Amino acid sequence: MARAMLGMWEEAASDLHVASKLDYDEEIGSALKRVEPNARKIEEHRRKYERLRKERELERNERQRQQQKAEAQVQEALSAFIDGQVIGIHSTSEVETKLNAATRASRLVILYFTATWCGPCRFISPLYTSLAAKYCKVVFLKVDIDEARDVAARWNISSVPTFFFIRNGKEVDKVVGADKSTLERKIAQYAG
Repeated sequence: MARAMLGMWEEAASDLHVASKLDYDEEIGSALKRVEPNARKIEEHRRKYERLRKERELERNERQRQQQKAEAQVQEALSAFIDGQVIGIHSTSEVETKLNAATRASRLVILYFTATWCGPCRFISPLYTSLAAKYCKVVFLKVDIDEARDVAARWNISSVPTFFFIRNGKEVDKVVGADKSTLERKIAQYAG
């Protein structure tokens, strides 16, 4: 009875069961009737607590798994880029892959359409390469319209050089022509 008074319901129920087997009387029976419901409630609460603890643990593990997966995707996306260098593009699927990777890595992409026969393109290409070295966190892609006609058609290229500024998979700006100052200014604007 002392254990029941102290709130130790399970121990009190166990002691009362033992006592009732040894010498059963009305006093033990009535005490057992008062103690057993509390002991059952405690056991129910313990099971409920254990179930909730397991659910929380599963949820925490799932969140950690998703976070690790997201980090792995970002690392994979970052590994697709070579910081400080211009990446040549040869197909539509390659453009899509790089744009998706840049979106996952939250990076600005500059898509430069050029041609080997284009004089202004040859004029601005060294600047584009130096800007790639200067802005390492920006993805610089280069597409030769004669090599990748499907990419040029998809982007509706009518003149070269053309520069598209893409963030999160969406075109945010465009520069047509070999204007060095405009190109540098827009890269600085969107890269910062």
